Amino acid sequence: MLKRSKPAEDSFCRREEATFQDVRIFLVERKMGRSRRSFLTQLARSKGFVVEDILSDAVTHVVSEDSQSSSLWAWLKGRSLSDLSTVNVLDISWFTDSMREGRPVPVETKHLIQEILQYGRSFEVEKILSDERCQTLKLFTSVFGVGPKTAEKWYRRGLRSFSDVLAQPGIHLNRMQQSGFLHYGDISRAVSKAEARAVGNIIDEAVHVITPNAILALTGGFRRYKACLLLSALKL
Repeated sequence: MLKRSKPAEDSFCRREEATFQDVRIFLVERKMGRSRRSFLTQLARSKGFVVEDILSDAVTHVVSEDSQSSSLWAWLKGRSLSDLSTVNVLDISWFTDSMREGRPVPVETKHLIQEILQYGRSFEVEKILSDERCQTLKLFTSVFGVGPKTAEKWYRRGLRSFSDVLAQPGIHLNRMQQSGFLHYGDISRAVSKAEARAVGNIIDEAVHVITPNAILALTGGFRRYKACLLLSALKL
């Protein structure tokens, strides 16, 4: 009668036969459940991945379905790993993407939860938001009448500020953009709900003079430029 191999021996053999030796996955059972974890483990191993049964310093990728990031991070810190900062702590989406591709996919920002768990923010996102291009486009599109295409065109011409735009002789602002620069401070200032309702009442009266059965609703943020858009539409 043949004896069954010990689980540890089976696990060792699977690791030796794995295709992707450099990637060692640990699936966090929390929130995932034992049966689902067992199924995903077998699936990954059948595709040539190394899935560790125990969380140790050999693990390179920790995968979790736990949406409670703070509790997950606290749990990981209690596992006595020598250097958790070297481990990729990933959302289950990385695992499913890798299973679909049949290979370990590159770790992208959408997969990472480590930085958010540890520091409460994503350094990659902050890097993108602090980029000169991103900051400049955000500045230009904050002007009423300036869309993404215009902002991109100005950026490509080397313009980085409002003064650069206004001092550029080759730029011809349309009527909306002229108003946007002229009244920038007022348009950019957020208004209260009371002010928005007051403007809404004025517009409502004007609309009902033209169309008595019309229904009007102010939507979006309570900003002056939205009211201006509605007023402009009424003039058309």
